[in-house]
Formats: sequence, structure tokens, C-alpha cells
Amino acid sequence: MFRGLAIAMCLLCGIARADDSIATYAIVVGSNAGGPGQAELRYAEDDARKVAQVLTELGGYSPAQVDVVVHPTPDQLRARLAELESHVAADVAAGRQARVFFYYSGHARAQAIDLGNGDLPLTELRERLFKLPATLTVVVLDACQSGAFSRIKGAVPAADFSFSSRQHLDAAGIAVLASSSGSELSQESEQLHGSYFTHNLLVGLRGAGDANNDGQVTIDEAYRYAYNQTLLETAETAVGGQHVTFEADLKGHGEVPLSFPRAASAAVVLPPAMQGKALVSDHRQRAVVAEIYKAKGSPVRIALAPGEYDVLVRDGDTLAHCDVVAPGTVDLATCRRESIVTSATKGGGFLHPYRIELGAGVGSEHHDAYTTNLTNFGYSEDSSMSSSTLQVTALRQIDRHVYVGAQLARSSMPDWSKGITGTAPLMEELTWSATTFGVVGRAMWPFKSAPRADFGLYAQGMLGAGIGISDVRETTGKLDGQSNFGFAASGGAGLYIDLIWGVGVLAGYEYDYAPVVKDLIGNTHAVGGNRITAALSLAF
Repeated sequence: MFRGLAIAMCLLCGIARADDSIATYAIVVGSNAGGPGQAELRYAEDDARKVAQVLTELGGYSPAQVDVVVHPTPDQLRARLAELESHVAADVAAGRQARVFFYYSGHARAQAIDLGNGDLPLTELRERLFKLPATLTVVVLDACQSGAFSRIKGAVPAADFSFSSRQHLDAAGIAVLASSSGSELSQESEQLHGSYFTHNLLVGLRGAGDANNDGQVTIDEAYRYAYNQTLLETAETAVGGQHVTFEADLKGHGEVPLSFPRAASAAVVLPPAMQGKALVSDHRQRAVVAEIYKAKGSPVRIALAPGEYDVLVRDGDTLAHCDVVAPGTVDLATCRRESIVTSATKGGGFLHPYRIELGAGVGSEHHDAYTTNLTNFGYSEDSSMSSSTLQVTALRQIDRHVYVGAQLARSSMPDWSKGITGTAPLMEELTWSATTFGVVGRAMWPFKSAPRADFGLYAQGMLGAGIGISDVRETTGKLDGQSNFGFAASGGAGLYIDLIWGVGVLAGYEYDYAPVVKDLIGNTHAVGGNRITAALSLAF
């Protein structure tokens, strides 16, 4: 996995604010595409857009200064870099200084960044970026083994905080921030809907990393916050702890600001009395903007755009739901509290890998030679009844979009009857049903992921066996029953909504086909037909 975030975002911004004669440029790249043998990422492109948003909200960049490149081919990225080089060269020729910021989030290996079926060698990317005639070049990589990029002559490693980066920073030179070391994997989080590194760095830049409360976040503060939080959150995953690395070849001394959260037009303030793991999400967009651990005793200010936000705070076995309008402070007295059962998951697996569903379907019954034969013998279908199905489905998630499992279903069809003339009207009735069992596979594609709900499309198919039972009640009251076996299949699609506590609903269309009912002259009825379906789901 290859993922990332811009640690020196406002490194350029702060200098640009101080001196308008300095030109600043940013290229922000995100690619979910996987190459041969690589699974598609889910959040790399979203992370790139979040980086661009923070650049414009808190870094002083105009949209024209931030070039967002999503899902590029190697040649397309080369073209953007060539265009950047021409801009920088023109500024230098005009006597202006130039600062460049480059961010990439996506797949990578130790030798190249992977852009779909193509790749761009790290040596080429490094050469293109480092030969820019800029006063300062900042490179931020969020990817597997991204620390390998920083093996440059003269670079000073900063594997932990025994290294004081502020002694080596100035406005001239090269700085590289990587989400992991040269031998580590960078990881995405299903719960955060983004990479651990990118998320934590952005939260730090929004104000959580402002250790001295001076209203700005320096490169030291952002690095320290991202390093600590990323290592803590990845320590219990199957992949293991992920170490953010920073290397620099810069001249001079001094602190470099990355963001200016105090200058934001709005903020959400977590009050001193609040304690626990806090999840802040945009109420309208239903997107996570921050997840931090809030210690009791001092407030935390998170710079955000004006609007409505939801704050979930988990402390022990208690969950508090709080609403706040930015700018504003969370009012603990108005929060809604409930008890929860806490559990820990390890292995970096899926958030809710198991699903149990109870569903029902209704629709018209399939007509064929069997039903035609009934009509020929004087039977008529009860038009007031529809075919109906009850089913139980158990699923296990095996991939980001794929589930497999089993399904048990029982279908009931409309009754058929015919009248017998005589001294008294008599009625002969046919009732029938089918029970099927099979293996089911499902694909689910979310439209939108949010802290409290996921919703999107699903498609599924089932293949198995079934038993059909038909009972004829003769005019004498005698019951003549018959059972037959056969294969069964179904396929369908629809919409789903999954809520954060695991409860969800599904609604869609399904076509069932189970040739398991036979008559005495060789006709077989394929139980099923078009169905409108709905189901209640529990994910855990």
C-alpha cells in the first residue's frame, strides 16, 4: 500500500504570506489504481483531495496554486512535472524565488511509484523534483516503503525524536517526509476512511499538533504529532507499527510553519472537561474530518470550515453524541450518552466482516408448461395471492467489496383450484412451496462512506439445490403430496444502507429460478420469477 500527506504544506504557505515575491507551487497526486498483483486502494484519491482542501483552507493557497492530479498515467504525471519546471524556471529568470511542494498517495515499491499498469521509477521522480531550480522543494510521500525515496546524498535521517529537525531547517534546500521507512508498509483504515498517516498529519495541521498554542503548526509539531499518532494506531494491526520518517538537506536554522489554524474562519473547540477518543465529522457531507484522543485538562481547537459537525466521544464503556456548529465549543451538557460494549480488533481486518440478514420478497410467479397444464385441466390461479419468499443469509467479507456465504430460503406460490360440479359444489385445491439452500456471493460498492452510515449498490448471486412440495387436496378430502429435488439459482441487485452500529437495510430486485416442482406427465415448474426484495441486516 502506498499512502501520504503533506508535511510541509504551509512550509511554502508561511513564506508566501511573509513575502509575496516568492512564487509557490503544489502538485497533489492521488491514485487508487493497483498494478499487477496489487489490490485497488480505497482512499488514496480522497486523501489527495483532503490535502488540497487543507492547503486552501489553512495554508493560504488559492485553488490555482494547487494542481490536484487524480489517477494519472506515468506520462501524464511527467507532463505535469514538466509544466511545473517551466513555471519555476520562468520565475527564477524573472528574479523571483520559488518554492515547490509535491505530494503523492498511492501504490509503490522500493524502486518505483505504481500508477495503474505503469510505473514511474523513484530515481526519475527524484531527479525531476530535485533538479527544479526552486529555492525550496518539499516532497511528501504516503506509500509502502516510501522512505526509500529519501536515500539521497547528504540527507540527515530523523527516525525518531532524538533528531531535532528545527536545527536543520531553513527556506532553502530539500525536505522529504515519508509515511513509512524504506522497508515498511503504509496502511489504510476502514474506520478513518483514509490512511493513518494522512489523517493524523491533517488533524495535526488543523490544530491538534499546535503544542505551544501559538496559532500555527510548525514542521516540528506536525511531524511529532503524525509520528506519535500513526505509530500508536498501527501498533496493533497485523502489518505492525508504521514509522513516519523525515529527512532534510536544508541550509540554515529556524522554525518553519506548516499551517495557520488560528487564522481559520471557524473552529470546533473540544472543552477542557472532555476526555476520550473523539471523532469529528461534517454533518452535511457525512465525512470524517478528525479523530484524536482528547485528554482532560486543556481545550483542543480544530480549525474547520463554518458549518454543522457531529462529535462522537468514546470514554471507556460510554459513548457521547454531541452536535456543534462551527465556530463553536462542544457543550457537554447537551450531549446524548449511551453505554457500549467495547472490543478490540487486531489484524487490520474489516470493521464488520460478518453479516446476518433476514429478508423477504414478493412478486409474480413464473409461468411455464406446468402451469399451462393446470389451466388445461380446469385449474385457476388465485389472483389475490402473490408469490412470496422468506430467506436467511449469512455472509463473510473476503475483500473490500466481496462477501461470500450461504442462504436458506422458502417460497410460497399462489394456490390453484378447480370446481367440481355435482349435487353440491366441490373444490379441488393445489398448494405448493419450495425450499432452497445454496452458496451466495455478493459485491457491494459504496456511494458514500461516513462516520455513521455507508450506503451504495450491491449485486449478488446464489447457486444451490432445492426441494419442491406440491399437495393436491381432492374433493374427498384426501391429501396427495409429492416432493421433487433439483438445482436452484437466483440473482439480483439493489441499494443498501449500513449504520455505524451494524444495523442496516437492503432493498432491490431479484430473479429466482428453481425447477423443483413436477407433475405426473413430465412437466417441471421452475419456482420463482421477478421479486421485489427487502432485508434487515446485522453486521459484526
